[in-house]
Amino acid sequence: MGIVFDEGLIDEIKSQNDIVDVISKYINLKKTGQNYKGLCPFHNEKTPSFIVSDEKQFYHCFGCGESGDVISFMMKLENLDFIDALRLLGEWAGINIDEISTSKKEKEEIYRKNKIYEINREAALYYYRNLVKEKNKGISYLFNRGLCIQTIKKFGLGYASWKGLNDHLLNKGYDQESIFKAGLVLEQKDKNGYYDRFRNRVMFPIINTTGKVIGFGGRVIENKEPKYLNSPETIVFNKGNNLFSLNLAKNEVRKKKQIIVVEGYMDVIGLYEKGIKNVVASLGTALTKNQANLLKRYANEVIIAYDADIAGQAATLRGLDILKEVGCGVRVVRLSEGKDPDEYVRKKGKEAFIKEVENALSLIDYKIMLSKEGNNLKSTEGKVKFVKSITQILKELKSPVEIDAYIKKIARESGIAEEAISTEIYGNTKKNKEKKEIGNTNKYRSKHDRYTNKYNIQPLKPIQRIGYIEAERALLKLIINNNKFFKRVKEKLSFEDFLDQSNSEIAKRIYELYENTDNFDLEVILNQLNIEQIKVLHQIKSSIVPEENLDKALNDYIKTIQKHKLVERKIYIEQELKKLEKEENKSKEQIVRIRELCIDYEKLLKELKEI
Repeated sequence: MGIVFDEGLIDEIKSQNDIVDVISKYINLKKTGQNYKGLCPFHNEKTPSFIVSDEKQFYHCFGCGESGDVISFMMKLENLDFIDALRLLGEWAGINIDEISTSKKEKEEIYRKNKIYEINREAALYYYRNLVKEKNKGISYLFNRGLCIQTIKKFGLGYASWKGLNDHLLNKGYDQESIFKAGLVLEQKDKNGYYDRFRNRVMFPIINTTGKVIGFGGRVIENKEPKYLNSPETIVFNKGNNLFSLNLAKNEVRKKKQIIVVEGYMDVIGLYEKGIKNVVASLGTALTKNQANLLKRYANEVIIAYDADIAGQAATLRGLDILKEVGCGVRVVRLSEGKDPDEYVRKKGKEAFIKEVENALSLIDYKIMLSKEGNNLKSTEGKVKFVKSITQILKELKSPVEIDAYIKKIARESGIAEEAISTEIYGNTKKNKEKKEIGNTNKYRSKHDRYTNKYNIQPLKPIQRIGYIEAERALLKLIINNNKFFKRVKEKLSFEDFLDQSNSEIAKRIYELYENTDNFDLEVILNQLNIEQIKVLHQIKSSIVPEENLDKALNDYIKTIQKHKLVERKIYIEQELKKLEKEENKSKEQIVRIRELCIDYEKLLKELKEI
């Protein structure tokens, strides 16, 4: 159900949350001129390129292109949808959006969600109080696992006895239907009643990034099945869309730009206890695409540290493929001695685990290792199976250099000749291999390679290679921070000669700045542009301009713009002449006009030939 809020409410919340103050809660900002600058929280950088405008109340990163207002910042950084971001900012401003929504249905939906949040919070408090009672087997279990009381409080851990929660919530005034919809009780149809879903389990509240309890996980203390039990899906909880402990890990992840994914709640808590805090659990062994996208949003690199058993290996492989699909950088920790992360860090300590992370395997190396373990390389049959399984993996790679490196590695591992492995990948002829290499090179080379001149090929003139808009942007790229180029361009073109509206506005600001000051400051221009123009300026800054023959390139760009302007003028004259020629009874003024246009047309043709 879509929820729409009045624009006045949205503007009020934005006005009560100054963007500089909000962003300063997450990163260090330094005043530079009229704006603020800091390291971008959305990508890894050493030189600040993240600009926040106090006057315009928006941000823009010249490194990655992210931009927007205070609401979009919170949505991006905290992984919130629009309503939750608005709600959080509203809370900071003392505005309760749940009381101001615009329709009865919207109010009802928000009310139901808030009721579930309240019930979950009360349940979490109930479980925690149960846990800290004297001689409680839940607290004994956690102490035996090496946890201290501070960590138990930090995660809000608790204990569910055989019964009691449902009666407690009813006594607190919550209705039975809402308690049932929160997933905390099950219906006992034969007795027309309800009983607690979680019984005799250590409880792990699942908390979202805004601090709301959205569900629970429970671990059985005795040897019974299922070992772990999660809340069912509710209107506030979807297991495949959330990660356990992301609310605690997110700040550490932003510092390290790396996030470790483990299987279980205790793996997360055990690592946290030892000071490793950039850790989350996937709420089950199967990592989903939504969770992978969530991981990608927070970190540059994902480290998978699942258990080393067969189930863990299968989950790791599924997770690797999903993470690769969404574009995550990913590696795999293979803990020595086959321990799970919690057991490993308790026995060997923090530094040993960090070393394992540093030595984590790439996706391909992990698959090679598993294949090697699954085949007997002392037998011919085992070697063949090993090589065939790996060549199927290598066929998916796009880089010939990477493939060649792995061919050498597999040859050493198996004792099979490199040529035979290469033939298995590319086919029976050298020609096929060369053909594949050429195809890969052309298809997958990066944009930074397109304008290199390593074969000394003379580039086509800009007028042949790119349109006038690209020529305008390339020219602007050259004159930014280059006074010498600006003076040459100014002699040939005014900012009005830039025909694209955004390019013309940016050119105008650059011209004015050069004419009024010797110290060129791009941030002064930034403060004079709207968001769309800032995005264009980002594209200009990020564009690739050939480094060879810059003087010639500059002249070619100028000529491209001049020629396009003349062509536009030529088209206009031709259209005017056609209109006038169709007039049956021409006046003297019209005849004079035709003659003037013909003269202009002849001049244009001459100028076009000279360019």
